[in-house]
Amino acid sequence: MNFAELLLLGATAGLGATIFTDLIGALRQGAKATHGFYCLVGRWIGSLPRHIIFHDEIRASPPVAGEAILGWSAHVILGVIFGISFALLFGASAFDGPQIWQGLGFGLATVLVPWLVFQPLFGWGFAMSNAPTPWQMRKKGVITHAVFGLGLWVSIVAMNALL
Repeated sequence: MNFAELLLLGATAGLGATIFTDLIGALRQGAKATHGFYCLVGRWIGSLPRHIIFHDEIRASPPVAGEAILGWSAHVILGVIFGISFALLFGASAFDGPQIWQGLGFGLATVLVPWLVFQPLFGWGFAMSNAPTPWQMRKKGVITHAVFGLGLWVSIVAMNALL
């Protein structure tokens, strides 16, 4: 497998894992909760041209045009980037003989991105420290990112079955 193939497989696994995560999330929390969160991501992105990077509380910030499309697009792109990162970290062997621990471990590690980057930017503090129930919110994040990791493994197994 050459480098370009590895990147393509990683991107495909990341996209598959993102779709898997969204389906499980919709079953767990309802489509409205998932959609609402990604609208907030889009609101943050849409605020960047006005030089607003840090929000006191993103939900109190004014909505921006197209925030749903912006948020969902960013979500999918980040899933693809995570998939490529997984491929670069574990290499071709992760695709030749996928191991569930690789997907789950990587998925759990990705929870650090929202905890340390996005949640502080949204005004929620590090790892939801400003939330009324931070441990409940952290638990949801860990579950979601574990599901993403499981989705990586499922996607790779499915790709191997199809290819």
